[in-house]
Amino acid sequence: MKKSLRNFFFDESPVFLKKNLNFLATILVLATTLLGWFNSNSWTIILLVACRLFCNNPFTAIKTAFSDKLFLAFLVFFLIDVSGYFHTHNLATQGTTITKELTLVAIAFVFCAGPFADQRTYRQLITSYSLLLLAVSLYCLTYAVRRYIHSQDSTVFFYHDLTSPISYNAVFFSAYVLFGIIFLLSPQGEPAIGWLPRTGRKVMRYALVLFFLGMIVLLSSRLLMTITLLILINAFSRRYSYRKNKRTFLVAGSALLIGVCLLIVIDNPIRARFRDMAGDLKVVQQEKFNPKMYFNSLQSRLVEYRFAFEILKAKNAWIFGVSPGDSQDLLNQKYIDADMDIGIPAEGPNRKLRGFIGFNFHNQFVETWVRTGLVGLASLLAIFILLIARTRQHGAKENWFIILTIAFLFIPEAPMTLQHGVFLFCFFPLLALSAPGVARVSPGVSP
Repeated sequence: MKKSLRNFFFDESPVFLKKNLNFLATILVLATTLLGWFNSNSWTIILLVACRLFCNNPFTAIKTAFSDKLFLAFLVFFLIDVSGYFHTHNLATQGTTITKELTLVAIAFVFCAGPFADQRTYRQLITSYSLLLLAVSLYCLTYAVRRYIHSQDSTVFFYHDLTSPISYNAVFFSAYVLFGIIFLLSPQGEPAIGWLPRTGRKVMRYALVLFFLGMIVLLSSRLLMTITLLILINAFSRRYSYRKNKRTFLVAGSALLIGVCLLIVIDNPIRARFRDMAGDLKVVQQEKFNPKMYFNSLQSRLVEYRFAFEILKAKNAWIFGVSPGDSQDLLNQKYIDADMDIGIPAEGPNRKLRGFIGFNFHNQFVETWVRTGLVGLASLLAIFILLIARTRQHGAKENWFIILTIAFLFIPEAPMTLQHGVFLFCFFPLLALSAPGVARVSPGVSP
C-alpha cells in the first residue's frame, strides 16, 4: 500500500503524464471543460499547473517553458490583453476577460515546461478524452429524449438545443467532437484498454468514430460538417488505394452520397440551416433597422464586421484597440443606435430577452483587432505561425487538421470570448504536437 501511494505521488519520471496525479489532474481539466463546470474548471487548471511546477524541479520547469517560443507567444498575447487595464472604462469586464485568458498561459506552461507524454500515456489520454466525450454526448442525447417525449418537438436533438444541458455553444462542442474523431483516426487512436482483445479495441475505435459522426450531424454546424467531410475523404484516401480497393471506394462513396442526398431532400433542421444562408446582403448597408427584422447568420456577421470598422475608426484605435473591457460595450451601443432588437430595455440590463445585446463580433480575428488593435492581432497570428512551423517539424497530418480547423473556426466565430473556446485554442494543438512517435504493437499484444 505504501509503495503504491509513493508511486502515485512521487514518480520521478521526466514525462509529465507518467505520474498518476498529473494524469488525473489532466482528466479532471478535460471533464470539467466538457461539462461546462467552469468554476471547478478554473481550480482544476490551477491544480494542473501546480502538478507541472512541482513535478520535478520548479526552476527547471519555468526555465524550460520560457525557452519555448510557443509559450512566449501565448504569454505575449495574454499580456497585450492585460495592457487594456491602462485605458479601459469597464474594469469588471476587463477582469473577467483576463481571468478567462489566463487559461492560455496555464495550459501552454503545462505543455512547454518539459516532456508531456510518452506513447503509452498519450494513447491513454486520448482514450480517456474519447470516453469523456462519449459520456457527455450521451447525457445531452438522454436529456433531448426526455424533452422530446414531453414536447414531441424533434428540434431538441439539433444545434444549440442539444447542448443546452451543459450550457455549451453547439459550434464549439462540434469542434471538441471533431477533435475526438481526429484523435481516433490517428496512428495512436486505437483505445488503450488492455483487457480488450485487439479485435474489440478496433471495433470500439470505429464505433466511437461513427457515433461522433452522428453527433457532428446533430450539432448542425455548417462549417464543422464540411471540415469533417473533407477529413473523412482524406483519411479514407490515405488508407485505401482506389486501384486495389475499387469496391470499397464505390460502397463508401455511395453511402456518403446517399447520406448527403437525404439531408438535402428530406426536410430537416440541417437543411434549414444551409438554406438560411441565402438573403439580401444589401441590407447590411442600412444605418437603421427595424427591431423586428430577421438577420440570417451571414447578414448579422457582415453588420458586426461593419460595426467593428466603425468603432476602430471612431476611436482611432487601429493600433492598440479599444481594450477587451470596452469592446463589447461599444458593440452593444452600436446595436442600440441601429435600432436592432435589444429586447425590452425597461426590464433592465439583466432582462431575459436581450436580442443582440451581448453578441460578439463572430470573428476571432476581428474581435482581437477591436480589443487590442493590430498589435494584438499580430500576436494572435504569430501563435498560428509558430503552431504551423512546429507542425511542419512534427509531420503528422492530424496536427494540420486541428490547427486548420481552429483557424477556419476563427473566421465565423469568436471562440475566445468563452472559457471553453480559450481552452479549445490552446489545449488541442499543443496536445497534438506532444504526440510521440508511433510505436509498433505486435498483433495480439495489449499496449
